[in-house]
Amino acid sequence: MSRTESALAAPALPTFLRYVGASTLGLLALTSAAVVDGLMVGKWLGADALAAVNLLIPFWVLLFGSVLMLAIGASVVAGHYLGAGRRESASRVFSACVRLALVFGVAVTALGLVFGDGLLYWLAVPEALHPLVKPYFKLVLLGQAPQCVAVVLYYFLRVSGEPRRASRALVLGALVNILLDVLGLAVLGWDLRAAAGATVAAQLTQCLVLLHLLRSGRTSLRWRPGWLSWRRLRTFCGNGFSEFLNEVSAGVVLFVVHWLLALTGGVAAVSGFALIHYALLLNVMLACAVAEVVHVLASQNLGAGQPVRARRFRDYGLGLAAVQGLLLWTLAMLGAPALSGWFFEGAEAANYAAQFWPVIAPVFLLTGFNLVLSAWFTGCRQPRRSALLAMARSLVFPLMFLAVLFPWRDRVSFLWALPLAELLALAVALGLLADKTTFRRLLPLRQ
Repeated sequence: MSRTESALAAPALPTFLRYVGASTLGLLALTSAAVVDGLMVGKWLGADALAAVNLLIPFWVLLFGSVLMLAIGASVVAGHYLGAGRRESASRVFSACVRLALVFGVAVTALGLVFGDGLLYWLAVPEALHPLVKPYFKLVLLGQAPQCVAVVLYYFLRVSGEPRRASRALVLGALVNILLDVLGLAVLGWDLRAAAGATVAAQLTQCLVLLHLLRSGRTSLRWRPGWLSWRRLRTFCGNGFSEFLNEVSAGVVLFVVHWLLALTGGVAAVSGFALIHYALLLNVMLACAVAEVVHVLASQNLGAGQPVRARRFRDYGLGLAAVQGLLLWTLAMLGAPALSGWFFEGAEAANYAAQFWPVIAPVFLLTGFNLVLSAWFTGCRQPRRSALLAMARSLVFPLMFLAVLFPWRDRVSFLWALPLAELLALAVALGLLADKTTFRRLLPLRQ
């Protein structure tokens, strides 16, 4: 039985768990650069350097969300094609998306190098932090082209039945990043440029290993000439638009939170929230690992005309999201304050972090449900529903609650906006799921 056939016919639960394991390793490795850089920079270079790195995150999120929109939207369509036995069509979609990702990455690097100073201004990076931020920013820009290509390769290799090998490539890159960070920051005592160099080396490693995996001939995808028409590009991006909204909206909300924290507590508050942000990022990545398995397996089974099996994978995803959320909530409530004290070692940022953890902890219980249901709508080729849920949970509701709670900040933390937004979004998601019209399009793509 081939990899694609196993997604359609193998026992459902073992298939789901195999994909989730690979997806978890892959997504954690794919985002390890930001987390590892931040944690090691904060530990060895101090709170100011940590704040400098975090103030750039909204920009990186925008770029990652853009390529993720293409990769997920197009790979869902390719999954339908593979489920229907149309490998040539899937290969043409894949090849065109890789070329487009490369062009996008090169353009981002060029524009960032030319207009970097203006970008730092719009990101509200304090002038005092510019000497720290500029060298780091310019070096990390050099890795954007291989990073964009690696994201597309990863998602298409997963949907073609190679989740484990694709994830191993990303894990290898993550290990390169960690080792070079330790060497440059902890052993040699270099500045932020060491962290930037480690990030670029990891991105190059991931891209090259994924390309080697593709050339090995083990996948059902092949290189084919051609580019995407504007019509097809809009279709693919529309199907992945919810993922773009999830990423970009998170960047916008993070920017607003940084701004409000700087107004009320200065750089120390921003640094204190940085550790919480990394925990939230870990939470989202674990939830996304489950969610993306749902849309991969759902899209293939719907393409093969098996909606009952597709819904079974959705239910497995919701169950696993509940288990993960409860575990992370427990860890946040019991162990996070001690971690903050060790990480900041008595700095003012540690006091802020201790205040933030109990407020943010409920987010861990709710995020997974919302992301799995959003992925389900994506796999069902219901981009409007998926985009509506993504915009609600990651942008509209958080900004709405921040606006309501900030004037009352002396009585209640305005960070309660984040768990309240997830709770209200879950109510919206359950309402969309209860609408039976969701299942009208659970049919294979037309030949």
